[in-house]
Amino acid sequence: MLSRLNMTALCHFGDDEVKLPATELPGEVDWRADFLRWHVSEISSRAMLLPQHMRDRFFLDEDERLTETTDFAPIEVDIVIKFARKAAGDFDGEVTRRLWGEVQAELRRVKAELARRHRAIFGGEIDDDV
Repeated sequence: MLSRLNMTALCHFGDDEVKLPATELPGEVDWRADFLRWHVSEISSRAMLLPQHMRDRFFLDEDERLTETTDFAPIEVDIVIKFARKAAGDFDGEVTRRLWGEVQAELRRVKAELARRHRAIFGGEIDDDV
């Protein structure tokens, strides 16, 4: 990702500074795109449970929540919220328990797969909040 933005990263380990190479690890870019897509799906699915008049506040709160983490660049927060809004759209139907269970099961499955891929690419553990 850094090479595409013509950037480098500087990490501090105690008193030592380590410059990270601008090349990405194999699978990193695809993982990141899927990570963002997962957040779009997760946020939009929760938004669909709300009545239309409550969604603007919900999306503002989600924007703030994502911005407060170190997991997202500001442009990524904007993209996730924009696409979650589009995905939720004008949905005004009923979400049955069965459908909600299926959606949540799929989100859990994808989250576990993202965690597995993260370990394979970066090593270590991914935050449970994904």
